[in-house]
Amino acid sequence: MTYTIGMDAAGRLVLPKAVRERYGLAGAAHQWEVTDTADGIVLRPKAEPVPLVRSPNGWMVFQSGEEEMLDPVITVDEVRSARARVVTGED
Repeated sequence: MTYTIGMDAAGRLVLPKAVRERYGLAGAAHQWEVTDTADGIVLRPKAEPVPLVRSPNGWMVFQSGEEEMLDPVITVDEVRSARARVVTGED
């Protein structure tokens, strides 16, 4: 669906209510990624970091709170490297 929206003097845009509801953007401040392409401007909600922590038994679990968040890609690579060292007898 295509909408026509306006921009005020400060550069603010107001997304239509139907769009905010469809993407879960109602009621909270959001950051946006703006990409300038040959076809025009692409506006996307910025992805929120995934709150993962490593539990004492080695599992990665979703966590809410003030705990340090881990990068899931780095953590998976570290786990794979550790397993490879065990399998090859390096550890």
